Amino acid sequence: MNITKRNSYFGGLRLTFGLILAGVILIVSFVVWQTRPARVVTKKQADLISGIESRNVARIRRLVSDSYNDKWDFDADDVAEAVVDVGSQFMTLVLTPEEQELLIEDGAAVVSVRLTVSGNAVGPAGGEVTRRINRLEEPFLFTWKKETFLPSSWRLVQIHQSELPSELYGYEPGDIRRAMSGE
Repeated sequence: MNITKRNSYFGGLRLTFGLILAGVILIVSFVVWQTRPARVVTKKQADLISGIESRNVARIRRLVSDSYNDKWDFDADDVAEAVVDVGSQFMTLVLTPEEQELLIEDGAAVVSVRLTVSGNAVGPAGGEVTRRINRLEEPFLFTWKKETFLPSSWRLVQIHQSELPSELYGYEPGDIRRAMSGE
């Protein structure tokens, strides 16, 4: 092989290697960008709101940590059931997040957001939920924690809203569903 052909061969190899390296760097950069905590938590928060609107217990439950706990002493299954119970009072339910802020530190994230409820209420309970939630001055606080090293391991560990009553007057998650089905 003469020198010209050898230089041409190695030049093409360098170009190919450079293109492959650039592609790998581009892909890694994209993955890192997509898995930033702020992006993942924001997406999970949007998925939660969408799950509530569609009243999908399984979808909500996948987003909630097994260590979930709130001021009503609900666990992960309870909160998913309670949210769907309340949503059952609407033919269509739309939750509009407003003034959303995200604070992330030490493997925990708090999404502070005011929610506006709209949709077609099925009865007086749905109308009362709409009036009550839309009058709240303080935002809802959704606390998310990263449970493992994986970027997708963020789970909801608490929902807090200081203006909602601590006493639920005997309500247990699933009561509305059971009452509507005659159980």
